[in-house]
Amino acid sequence: MVARISWVSGSQVDLNLIPTALIDRVEVIAVGGAPIYGSDAIAGTINVILKRHFSGIQLDAQYGITEYGDLPNYRFRILAGHDFAGGRGNITISGEYNRQPDGLIYTDRPILARGDFYGQAASRTSAFTNQLYTNQHFNILSEFGVPLVGDFFPLDPTPNATAADYIELFGLNANDPGDQAYAAFLAANYPSQNALYCGGFGLCGNFTNAQGQALRFDAAGNLVPIDFGTRPGPNPLPLQFGSAGGNGLNLNRVSNLVTPLERYSAVGLFNYELTDHIRFVGEAWYSHSSGTNLYDQPAYNSAAFGGAGEPGGNIIMHTDNPFLSAQARAIIQAQAPGGIFYLARANTDISTRRATGSVDVYRFVGGLEGTFDVGGHEWRWNVTGNYGRSRTTGRNPEIIEKNFNNAVDAVLQGGQIVCRPGYTNSAFPTGSSTCAPLNLFGGQQASQAAIDYITGYSTPKSVNTQWVGTASLTGTLFDLPGGRLGFAIGYEHRRESFNFNPGPLLLGGPDDNPAVDSDGDGNPANDCTSFTRDACITPVVGAFHTNEFFGELRAPIVSPNNNVAFVHLLELQGAFRWVAHSSAGSDPTWTVGGRWAPIRDITFRGNFTRSIRSPAVGEISLPRSPGFFFAVDPCDADELVNGPDPATRRANCAAAGIPTTFQSRSNQATFGGVTVGNPDLQNERARAWSVGAVIQPRFLPNFSLSLDYVNIRLRNAISFFGADAVLASCYDSPDFPNNDFCSRFTRNTTPGPNFRQLNFVETSFFNADRLDYQGVLGELDYHVNTPFLGANSQLGFNVSAQYLAKLEQASGSGLPVISRGGIGYPKWSAVGTMTYTNRHFLLQVQANYTGQVHLTVNDPPNTYPDNTLDAVTLFNVAMAYNVDEHYTFRISVDNVFSRNFPNPGPGLGGVITYFPTILGTLFRVGAQVRF
Repeated sequence: MVARISWVSGSQVDLNLIPTALIDRVEVIAVGGAPIYGSDAIAGTINVILKRHFSGIQLDAQYGITEYGDLPNYRFRILAGHDFAGGRGNITISGEYNRQPDGLIYTDRPILARGDFYGQAASRTSAFTNQLYTNQHFNILSEFGVPLVGDFFPLDPTPNATAADYIELFGLNANDPGDQAYAAFLAANYPSQNALYCGGFGLCGNFTNAQGQALRFDAAGNLVPIDFGTRPGPNPLPLQFGSAGGNGLNLNRVSNLVTPLERYSAVGLFNYELTDHIRFVGEAWYSHSSGTNLYDQPAYNSAAFGGAGEPGGNIIMHTDNPFLSAQARAIIQAQAPGGIFYLARANTDISTRRATGSVDVYRFVGGLEGTFDVGGHEWRWNVTGNYGRSRTTGRNPEIIEKNFNNAVDAVLQGGQIVCRPGYTNSAFPTGSSTCAPLNLFGGQQASQAAIDYITGYSTPKSVNTQWVGTASLTGTLFDLPGGRLGFAIGYEHRRESFNFNPGPLLLGGPDDNPAVDSDGDGNPANDCTSFTRDACITPVVGAFHTNEFFGELRAPIVSPNNNVAFVHLLELQGAFRWVAHSSAGSDPTWTVGGRWAPIRDITFRGNFTRSIRSPAVGEISLPRSPGFFFAVDPCDADELVNGPDPATRRANCAAAGIPTTFQSRSNQATFGGVTVGNPDLQNERARAWSVGAVIQPRFLPNFSLSLDYVNIRLRNAISFFGADAVLASCYDSPDFPNNDFCSRFTRNTTPGPNFRQLNFVETSFFNADRLDYQGVLGELDYHVNTPFLGANSQLGFNVSAQYLAKLEQASGSGLPVISRGGIGYPKWSAVGTMTYTNRHFLLQVQANYTGQVHLTVNDPPNTYPDNTLDAVTLFNVAMAYNVDEHYTFRISVDNVFSRNFPNPGPGLGGVITYFPTILGTLFRVGAQVRF
């Protein structure tokens, strides 16, 4: 049995570590497993039962490909076992190799390539606040570069601003004659976005041609007009970076969808009966996984990411840069004052951020188990030791900021383009120590020598370890009317450690400006200097241990042999586990439940469980690490109507002095902050109960129907609160501004274009979430002989379904956010399987049903015009044929009918939920041979 395979509390379980050929069956316990299997089993337990006494050799191969002819994948498996010593011992080994050599990006699939997104409705009279747009581009940036007169953004010079736009922008009174006159004056004198920011505020950005059009570089390095596309919303004045169409950056072209991967694993199981009553068991596991991230968001230079000359900010360039084309130089030198200009750019050609990573997992188990007799009752004992180690490594290309600045400062010397003399290289080594000038005007203009000079590689590494020692005793104590009272008692000690080393590049160098406190901890002397354009990353080291005592009782009160009227079966059971956590303290977890069958055809069952989850090492020990964040600002004019209670949000934003017309840029431009662990975290605590029935009527053999109602209330839940969650938890809270989250961010208090914009946030882990789940789980299983379809044929039917009655999550004292009926959480979902077998032949048809959902279930009804994603049913088909007892051939087709993403599409997400519709039809063929 493999009950927990991640080896680290709080980490996600990776079942890919188990070779699939070794799996005998899988058992699922909805609630009630925590006291029996461990302290972290809040929602339930998945037990993977392995083939421990296999004899023979089994080889297997499989190949798959999609309907688009891409994403080929291979799988090879071996399972071998041998009994020895007259059957007293067995050794079973299994290995598996998986390879997917290629990957996909968003533009490889039509549904994602079209770039759906939602933005403010184009008409002020629209019945909905948002509408669906396509072909999203970010026209403040270009892969070829955008030259700027000032340290700002490209601005639309189209003169289409009206008095109504200015009334809305500045919150003027449309019914006041004075405000009307002022708005008309502004529209007449500042008729465009460019006129307002450049002429009104002195924040100029554009170089322009003779027609007054803003310019950017094309692939060859010449200046061409910027196409700003169609901006969402009716007002052309606010800074808004995303638009429909245009010739700016298309993020879908650099967004990873599927990564190439390679994985191989091997497991050896050994058991040997030392005596008639003592057996030794051992396990050895190894798994290696590696993957490649094809693309990531590029390295940006823009005013959205910092001031000019700062890492990520606009690049300060000289107008005599020798890489400028004659056409570009003439325009820039004529319009740029002081001999300098600024360059905004998405650097996709000099840094794709193609990163590789690998995970190696080792696990060793050894133990003794045996039996002995006590008063005619057989008791079993077990002593087991378990050691697991997971090592994760990465290799990621990074732009070394100092060398980058050296390389872009190119001059002409002796007829050759060189780096400006007098440069000093970064202390961190790169692919070349000789500065090579870097051409950023156009696409693919950079030399390999320049790329080598500016590129270094980060090598982060993390090691997780777990030691577990368990001793248990099980048996029966005395006879009850329905059978013997069974018990189990035991002790478990668990120690987990986590060690993350970012490597010398990400760790950074000594602080080069001790007068500035960059991480906001009040001590400017302990900061570091980043070699890259991102913040330094701090090592994480931590450990914890638990001591756990557990016990279990099973009491068969009445059995079918007792012949009691209306009590065909009555059984009670209970379990208890005491967990003493070195950081989070001590907590009990327990369960009580039972089964009652009034007649043999129906059995009622119920369970009540209290369970916990202890905080993970990283959640506790993460040191204070600076970074840059995007965030959805709840006080933005477009966000005031959102959230679980818009009235509370509006009132709190108003109390903070933020006007209802405020346009936040935090979702388009980064701002500073820190992430830090929380050593005060406590255990998560959940109370869950279930009640249900199993129906197996005598008049219908081989039929079973189970229905269970499950209710889970999780409190004190540990969640990472990113910038979005911190802000929402503050402004959506009834106790604003006194809750803890309101003290974890700040806004700019200096009047000007950045007034009230977010400028700092602290993100961390909190025991602040609560979650409520209610649902009905059902399963129907029926198989019947069908001689009319073949002499030895049989049909089998299985349906597993869920009705989601409630799923709500709340942070702090805020109102609950409803997930039920949203993307990923349909009210109805089901999987139905029909299987036909006839001697050597098997045909299986499976239908996966995902019910209708809404794009949003917490926002007002007038938020989106097409708020419903249609229900989806995907059909999969598999066939297998046993030539004889040695050979089997099989074929399977997933998403047989190539079902597309449900309308209206992925404008608000759903890529993971509906991934099979994006991938398309997937074909697999395989063969197996047995000896």
